[in-house]
Amino acid sequence: MSSVQPDVKGSLRRRDSAGDEEETGAVRSVAALIRSLSEDRIKPKAKEQEVLDVATAYFLKHGYQGASINAMARSSGISKESIYRYFSSKKQLFEAVIGRELVDYQERLRRLSATNKTMDLREALITVAETVLGVVTTDRALALRRLIFDEARHSPDVGQHYYKIGPEQAFAAFEDIFKSHQTESDFDAAVLSRHLLAMISWRVMLERECAMIAAPTSAEMRRWVESVVEDFVKAFLRSK
Repeated sequence: MSSVQPDVKGSLRRRDSAGDEEETGAVRSVAALIRSLSEDRIKPKAKEQEVLDVATAYFLKHGYQGASINAMARSSGISKESIYRYFSSKKQLFEAVIGRELVDYQERLRRLSATNKTMDLREALITVAETVLGVVTTDRALALRRLIFDEARHSPDVGQHYYKIGPEQAFAAFEDIFKSHQTESDFDAAVLSRHLLAMISWRVMLERECAMIAAPTSAEMRRWVESVVEDFVKAFLRSK
């Protein structure tokens, strides 16, 4: 193993969508915002983006519990009315911040799903793994994730919202790859996805959270991912 280990989000598991509760109005609004940010034909309002910029910086500085709409408005110069025009509560605003942070990540995974079918298995796995690592290893991503985990203790639906639009997307991307190569393993595609994400993420995530390593460079991520994928292929796939 390389002496430098990059970071990544923890291992994933898929929730049974049949057991999910019906989305609230707030979550539907956040979903609409995510669509508007990721589709070229729908451009978010400049003021809405400004509110999200301010809110993101404020949450990262003060935490969720330490933030208030009133204080956010006073410190930023944006009126409270402008904030409430787009977001009906602090919780909805926080979920929108999470959603916007993951828009580019989701779009990249969607684009990869089309091109992965033209790659061999190893290269497809490496490409998706690098995409996931590139999103979750930054200091900003770590800080936001800590806020999400902390608030999820009080409001589980915040954590569930993040899981659905973040980690679950990575899980699905890997699962789609394995489904396209079902003849190469005796394991179920969902099982393979869980195992690979765990191998890629567990150690480096722990080291990042414990401040053992800095955010990895692209070259460091590539070396780590290639090494893990090679070990994974030897352990879980049939030899050719």
